[in-house]
Amino acid sequence: MKVFKIFIPVLLLIFSFQNLSAGTPTSAKDGIKWYNLEEGLPLAKEQNKFVFIDFYTSWCGYCKKMDRDVFSKKEVIDLLNDDFIAVKIDGDSQKMLEIDGFKISERDLAKSEFKVKGYPTFWWLTPSGKKLHSQSGYAPADFWINALNTIKAIEVDSLGNAILPQEENN
Repeated sequence: MKVFKIFIPVLLLIFSFQNLSAGTPTSAKDGIKWYNLEEGLPLAKEQNKFVFIDFYTSWCGYCKKMDRDVFSKKEVIDLLNDDFIAVKIDGDSQKMLEIDGFKISERDLAKSEFKVKGYPTFWWLTPSGKKLHSQSGYAPADFWINALNTIKAIEVDSLGNAILPQEENN
């Protein structure tokens, strides 16, 4: 009987740690391949792909809804994996990143460098790492498919600047 009193809590503890690791942002089978920013920026330059950053927190309900309802859709997965370098950054994390020789926590990066005021917030960067556009809040998959297709069609000059299409005057 004593064995069961010890065994059950140990089993519960093991399963709770497995569930915690299942929720961390990493690549999943047939899912989006998420990178951290340190590995994503050089990869974007190397592959000449735009960077898509998802700033999230563990307590954010709409962040979880994005993961569940948008980032699970095949067309969104394919667009992000094929045409972008997808990065997840935890806006509450004190994990230190080293970017271009500077050390900064994920939290400070979100707040100071990207001026994130609410979650989820998304940023697109050019392949050279220049800020292009941001979007905050939840939106359905159709919105994201359109937004991702629009961003991937933008041309970039030799300096890494986005060349935005000119509006026609009629």
